[in-house]
Amino acid sequence: MAHPSVTVTVDGTPITGPILSRLVSLTITDREGIQSDTVEMTFADGPPFVAAPRRGAVMSVSFSLDGLGVFVGAYVIDRVEFACMPYTITVKGHSADLRSAMKTSRSRHWDGASVRSVVEEIARQHDLAARISDAAARHVYDWLGQQDEADLAFLDRLARRHGALFTIKNQTLLWLERGAGRGVDADLPIVTIPASVIIEGSCRLSETDVDRFGTVKAFWQNTAAAEREAVVVPADPSATGEHVLREPFSSRAEAERAAQAAAREMQRGLIETSCAIVGRPSLMAGQPITYSGVRPMVDGRVFILEMVRHTFTKSSGLRTAFTGKLQAPTLG
Repeated sequence: MAHPSVTVTVDGTPITGPILSRLVSLTITDREGIQSDTVEMTFADGPPFVAAPRRGAVMSVSFSLDGLGVFVGAYVIDRVEFACMPYTITVKGHSADLRSAMKTSRSRHWDGASVRSVVEEIARQHDLAARISDAAARHVYDWLGQQDEADLAFLDRLARRHGALFTIKNQTLLWLERGAGRGVDADLPIVTIPASVIIEGSCRLSETDVDRFGTVKAFWQNTAAAEREAVVVPADPSATGEHVLREPFSSRAEAERAAQAAAREMQRGLIETSCAIVGRPSLMAGQPITYSGVRPMVDGRVFILEMVRHTFTKSSGLRTAFTGKLQAPTLG
């Protein structure tokens, strides 16, 4: 049973001693993309009763296990729940990196701007550092508009067009290749999950024929010819039919890039995995993993984690559960 070392602060003040000893359970959920990461902590309550933290306070949580890494996250407390007889108090929060200003609608446009320059500009406006993968940010727009759209929604839409993963972690806006298991500068290390750490009955791998298409089609507006033109890219060579992107694009290059990204994501979604293991604090969303010693057709395949959930209870110790999709080939 894995029992981690846990450290918690609220607005910079450590929670120690008698209060931390009342910790019953801790759950941290880490997700890819702009879905907010969350924390949930439950404490045993009762005389003397625990003082509730204020909503809006920033709670930092870290936990570690010898040789298995460290997890660190910051969250804004958004909910406090009290249960009575027996008494418990549950504190919930969401990622401190998703600012409310990024959810405010605005309108503007860029002329002759690259994806990189647009992303860097928005990051600066929100006092965020930016780390951007060239492979997902090379495209240059003659004109790009944001119309009555929040920065979060605009960046998410732009990311989907260019096969990018957009997220904010630790005061940094990350713009990476989606599903490739790459950081900004290099491949992320592949974590091997041996059969010995898997919780019995939890490991699943599924393959499906749903949403398989032989090609993907996207449309772009040829202003010189005053007509709409189509771009078709190959998807699954063993499938038939065609998937059509309904959103119009501004150039042939952008339409082709979006179609390639859709084809690649479609291929990834055909093979998925889920599993729970003995706690591994360093495991995070976006990390590539592979299995070893499980069975043929499972071992050796590389998956990119979409969700990682670390759960600690005094009875079960620390466990880590995850879901993921097959690693995608790198876009050219």
